[in-house]
Amino acid sequence: MNAPLPRDPMIQQAIAYARSMQRAKQIALSRRSVLAGAGMGLGALALAACSTGPRPAPLAAVDSSASDKSLVWDNWPAYIDEDDDGNYPTVIGFEEQTGISVTYNVAVDDNNTYYGKVKDQLALGQDIGADTVCLTEWMVSRLVRKGYVQELDASNIPNKKNMLPSLANPDFDPGRTHSLPWQGGFAGICWNKERLPKGLRSVEDLWNPELKGRVGVLSEMRDTIGVIMQSQGTDVSSDWGEAQFMDAVDLFRKQVDDGQVRNIKGNAYLNDLQNEDTLAAICWSGDITLINAEAGDK
Repeated sequence: MNAPLPRDPMIQQAIAYARSMQRAKQIALSRRSVLAGAGMGLGALALAACSTGPRPAPLAAVDSSASDKSLVWDNWPAYIDEDDDGNYPTVIGFEEQTGISVTYNVAVDDNNTYYGKVKDQLALGQDIGADTVCLTEWMVSRLVRKGYVQELDASNIPNKKNMLPSLANPDFDPGRTHSLPWQGGFAGICWNKERLPKGLRSVEDLWNPELKGRVGVLSEMRDTIGVIMQSQGTDVSSDWGEAQFMDAVDLFRKQVDDGQVRNIKGNAYLNDLQNEDTLAAICWSGDITLINAEAGDK
């Protein structure tokens, strides 16, 4: 029997989402990975629950690039270079080279919360206030599948030829006609090197009693549960089943119920590491690279 959910709404949301991943996986098209298996099934369930009939595909926006020399870009925190004055040198260089004015918004904390803000406009073919947005590939696959993104003009993207072959033909967008990778990385573990000088050697070290209440995890359950599954000996890139998945969910639930996990957050987990509310976390590699540059390899 499952233990009752704790009352903290963030923890309730995270554990409920983990459970929904398990249910969705049973009907997913592919069981090859946490990313594909859970996400596509859950999306299908949500559509089935709320759809009142087929909707016409959104119409492509009118190309006004000849007269409108502006661009709005929504991205995650910490995923572009930033100088000491809060400016973005890459954006400035792009503006100088192209004459296009860029509004750069740090607007994405979590794939699901961002999608929740824009999904109704997307379904109606309305402007979401951004021309381009960086999301994780499982969410990008949803946008491509639903017809929410336009085909790219490769003639205007000469550096597309420099893309790594391993990134050039994802199953959701063969040939990268609708999407391009901005940055790549992986989920793993991190710790405060000053407060934990002996370091961590495995995911299991996150559950040590001396770290009780000082551990953060990502609200992106595909990564949090995937990392835990991997630590339990499951190769998430190969075939796995309900038993392996639920073993990870049960372990995660126990750490939350016992108070080992302090916070479950999107990119805001970085603030907890920096102010030492948490001393260790399940993290994204790109984030840690950037805050190390700011905090002196801490």
